[in-house]
Amino acid sequence: MTNPTKEGLPAPPAPDAGAVAAGPPGHDLGQGAVQRVLLRFAGAITSRPKTVILVWAVLIALCTPFAFKLTSVLTDQGASKVVPGTSSARAEELTAQSFPHRSQREVILVLETEQIDRPEVHRYLAELDTAIADRQRAGEVERSSSAFTLYRDATAQFLTGVRARANTQEGGAGRGFVDREVAQGRIPAALAGAAREAVAAQDAAAVSRIAGTFAAGADWRRFPLDVPKEASGRLLAEDGTAALASVSYTAKAGSDPDVEGLRDSARELLDKVGLTGEADVHVTGELALIHDTYEKAESDNALMESVAYLIIFVVLLLFFRAVVPAVLTLLVIGLAMNVSQAALYLLGKQVTLTQFTITIMTFVMLGAGVDYSMLLSSRYRQERLAGSPPREAAVRATVHAGESMLLAAIAVALAFGATLLSPVDWIPPLGYGGLIGIPIVLAAALTLTPCLLVLLGDRFFALGRAPLSDLEHNGAVGRHLRRSAEFARRRKVAIVFVFLAVTVPFALIVADSRSTADPVALSPATDSRKGFETVAERWGDASVLPTVVVGRSAAGTVEKGALSAEGQEAVAQLTGRLAATEGVASVDSATHPFGTRWPAEQVAGMDQGLRDDYVASDGSLRFVVALKDDPYSPQAAEAVQRLEKVVASARATVGELDVGGATQVDRQYGSALRTSFWQMVVLVSIGVFVMLVIALRSLLVPIRLIATIMLSNVWAVGLTVLIFHHWRGEAIIDDLPIFLTVLMMGLGMDYEIFLVTRVRDLVRSGLSQEEATLKAVVDTGRVINAAGLVMAGSLGTMVLSSTLMLQEYGTGLGLAVLLDATLIRMLFVPATLLLFGKYNWWLPSFRRSRKQQPASG
Repeated sequence: MTNPTKEGLPAPPAPDAGAVAAGPPGHDLGQGAVQRVLLRFAGAITSRPKTVILVWAVLIALCTPFAFKLTSVLTDQGASKVVPGTSSARAEELTAQSFPHRSQREVILVLETEQIDRPEVHRYLAELDTAIADRQRAGEVERSSSAFTLYRDATAQFLTGVRARANTQEGGAGRGFVDREVAQGRIPAALAGAAREAVAAQDAAAVSRIAGTFAAGADWRRFPLDVPKEASGRLLAEDGTAALASVSYTAKAGSDPDVEGLRDSARELLDKVGLTGEADVHVTGELALIHDTYEKAESDNALMESVAYLIIFVVLLLFFRAVVPAVLTLLVIGLAMNVSQAALYLLGKQVTLTQFTITIMTFVMLGAGVDYSMLLSSRYRQERLAGSPPREAAVRATVHAGESMLLAAIAVALAFGATLLSPVDWIPPLGYGGLIGIPIVLAAALTLTPCLLVLLGDRFFALGRAPLSDLEHNGAVGRHLRRSAEFARRRKVAIVFVFLAVTVPFALIVADSRSTADPVALSPATDSRKGFETVAERWGDASVLPTVVVGRSAAGTVEKGALSAEGQEAVAQLTGRLAATEGVASVDSATHPFGTRWPAEQVAGMDQGLRDDYVASDGSLRFVVALKDDPYSPQAAEAVQRLEKVVASARATVGELDVGGATQVDRQYGSALRTSFWQMVVLVSIGVFVMLVIALRSLLVPIRLIATIMLSNVWAVGLTVLIFHHWRGEAIIDDLPIFLTVLMMGLGMDYEIFLVTRVRDLVRSGLSQEEATLKAVVDTGRVINAAGLVMAGSLGTMVLSSTLMLQEYGTGLGLAVLLDATLIRMLFVPATLLLFGKYNWWLPSFRRSRKQQPASG
């Protein structure tokens, strides 16, 4: 009579002709198509173990030179959070094209000292301008500006006018002309010397040098020329303790401009002018922030990897109770990483890769690689204890463990593959790391490890204490697992209810949490962050994170690079409407360069350098909007939405304008992230569901597997929010849920697949559903617990990073894996398996095919 708990399971097919001789009962091979393929594969590689190892040796030798070059294809700038196709993307693109000196390639030097208005500081800014001019002549820098250049250019413009008037005088320029002009008050007395030099100068460059010398030595508080206080106020702090200088890089500087070189030059100049110890200089801006964050992440990697290897080695020692398998496991993973890094190097020539690509790949490969090795090695040990000779035991282990490893790897690949479809630029670089690393570490585990087992036999477990004993069932761990399984059997309904009930408050915490993409809040303590905070403190958040309105002007608005009369009126009206919008503090434009309306003649005679900030030679217009609230606050987002309506209404009179800037980028990034999140979750869920339905011949098991992953994710994100936001008062990175969910959709599958495939194999061997579940918990529990510790430990080392983003990633992933491998897999999953009984293996198409077949026996 057919056991009802086995209904729905595929009947064992006849053993494959090439199968290894059958072992003890319950050890039949070739139960399914995947296992039959693995059987032939394992038989082939274990028959030539030395050849397989030689092939790997050659492959590693070929890959090593490329692996060492990997850092050369990484970008320090990473990927932008600007979503392609959005208004912020169009605004950024046009800004880079028409206003390159105000694009994201602009960095800010922040000089802090007790008193800015003194000769040493003036000299410093003058020397800085000279140093940057060298880079400008080399084509790396578009332009630079500072208080020195402001006063120098004002002086140069005045002296140029004096020189032009002098040249029109009968007899040419001379000392007498300047003296008369000074006497009549047309030349300030303080500028008399500079004016005499200017009228005798040979060219405009000489006049500029004279102006620079004068500006560097003048008292800026009582400057003899009229320099708008609003203009100097944007470069000199009101309290007189800080000054700014901007540097904008050209495309020639590459994707990673030499921010560090600029920083070094700026610091060296402090000593040159005698400000060492009296002043400090920082280089900041979005470009510098991202650069410093990636540099910091790279330097943190050495510490994180060292701790991860230590944790993994300790867990492996405890798991195997032997030194050799722990060392060999790490060796196999290290070799796989070498190949993966070479593959990433080749890929990096075609796509954007960042330091975080390497970080994710390293820790995912460490966690997954150890999982695979432990599962395979422990299965080999069980086969040896059951009496199989070494080669046969290696084949059997590869067949049974290999199926679980293969399914788990496919799940991870699906998860990382889905990231490549995201419209958010930073996500695909993370996906590349996992997509390349996981298949390679799987290939190493399925080839190198079985060959080492065949060549070494029981010596694989050398230098240990009784490593070939039945560690899964004997000892304290085995007893604990049996008690857990029995508890799950007795209290299955209560366990399911409690787990679901506990999920509710965590879900509310996650739903209530506010996340951010604020680059300052999420960056580590670096020079650029210090500079950013200084600028925000002295000049306000809007000065470093403004909202911009950029676009092509309507016909007739701009003529020959300047506003026409009609254009002035249209731009002035739009500026007024933007400024009157709720949530807006001020607006700068070509008619309101410092937030207030200039007369028409003053706008027409505006300095070219100032005009270039608002009107481009190609007719593009730029408006700079300062919001009243924190740029990443909900109030700021609402203000930007209102601005969009105002801008849209001015299309006919002013032009096709787009709203961009920090707040708009954050809004559109958040929207794309949410859409991308659900798309990826659905895509991965469907992919994993189809894969597991085919592999496990079940509808319910894949559904429950995906649900339990979501459950552990909700718990992990909730705990991460409690730790970082409610306890530490830190911002929560807005991409934490998507990062955690996508990775856990892959990595978290390992443990359920290990457990469920073991249950299925035991049911196939003749055990009831209840017996198979209880036994599978004990059989796989030690591996799952140890693998969870390894994965949680390796991923959790990211909390050691100085980057808040990696700290939260590490905490979330570590907690999710730990919860998944312990409470969920040891209690919740067995409880649901026992609760659903035979329906775990229900598959409609399979049931129909079974009805058409005569009962056997």
